[in-house]
Amino acid sequence: MEDASFRNGSLAFDSNHKFPNDHGKARTFTESGTIELDSAFSEDLGSNQRTCVTCHDPGAGWTITPALVQELFADSYGLDPIFRTNDGSNSPNADVSTEDARYDAYRLLLERAVIRVGMPIPAGAEFELVAVDDPYGFASANELSLFRRPLPSSNLPFQRTVMWDGRVAAASLAEALSDQANGATLGHAQALAPLSDAERSEIVDFEIGLFHAQHKDTVAGQLDKHGGLGGPDHLGGVTGEAGEFALYSAWLDLHVNPEADSAERREARKSIARGEVLFNTKLRSNGGGTCRACHSVKDVGNNANGTFFDVGVSAGSRRAPEVPLYTLRNLATGEERTTTDPGRALVTGLWANVDRFKTPALRGLAARAPYFHDGSAESLLDVIRHYEEALLFDFDEQEEADLVAFMAAL
Repeated sequence: MEDASFRNGSLAFDSNHKFPNDHGKARTFTESGTIELDSAFSEDLGSNQRTCVTCHDPGAGWTITPALVQELFADSYGLDPIFRTNDGSNSPNADVSTEDARYDAYRLLLERAVIRVGMPIPAGAEFELVAVDDPYGFASANELSLFRRPLPSSNLPFQRTVMWDGRVAAASLAEALSDQANGATLGHAQALAPLSDAERSEIVDFEIGLFHAQHKDTVAGQLDKHGGLGGPDHLGGVTGEAGEFALYSAWLDLHVNPEADSAERREARKSIARGEVLFNTKLRSNGGGTCRACHSVKDVGNNANGTFFDVGVSAGSRRAPEVPLYTLRNLATGEERTTTDPGRALVTGLWANVDRFKTPALRGLAARAPYFHDGSAESLLDVIRHYEEALLFDFDEQEEADLVAFMAAL
């Protein structure tokens, strides 16, 4: 299980603390050098024993993972605060009277580390809901059940939009994060009253100071050595402007240094560097853009313009039987399409926004599988192969391996 320091009673940990993951170790940097845990971020401010940490754990890349959720279930017989029917179960009406019933009720949370977001078809939308196939018998036009991964509460200064669908908007990022914290406390934590201004500020100040990234690769070693600029320390100086990833160019032509590193380690570093070049420059087979065209903030990877994209993740053709399927009809044209999550369209009501989501930042990916908004990609290789199919990228096996190495080193 991830080292869940917030959950085990620790009051603080420093920026040198390493959290293990499948690709090596990750680390969180703060200007103060210490992550203090005695703030509103880790306080019970609701009515169901949840805190911000419930879904934003430092040992899981400041989100949650199936491994973490499954261990919490085993340790608590499914009674840990993360297991609540308001958003943790497949349906708010799920039976949770026994341990076996709870396992079934929270299966998507356990297997994909997703929470249920309930949203209606907005008034005045350009489309209507004409059919629902919900295996849990709950969803309707009044409340679609949408299963989404909690986004990390780190690397936030570079964000252009808050939430997968951008539904929390404000004049500034700080205001949007404040409103998001308040909404999460009222909703996820079922608070009986809004956060105070002081509590809002304490949560936002804590989040905005967290810079998280992979620190060490299992084979390549520490990612800020020999000219590499990996790890979280470099993030403090990132401006948030558009640009290419430029973390590992020094590793493209590493000189032999047998006293310091093995041939295997040098090759692993070169693979990471080659993956960075592919990410920046490889065009889709139809002449379309590169990976960086959408993941355009330099050295971070969210979109510099805050643009929402449809990359085919919610397409009805990808639907797994354990998630609901919705059929939408365009009121003007009669066109129909199926989707597991209409995304941005449930905020704007626009047909053109169906299946569009924000472009997430990419730092710290290794710590927080599964991927995509719905947790449908179990590994980084699964992510790459989805883009090969959906967006017509064409990578050979070596290129796939290099891209995985690069993304795992972010």
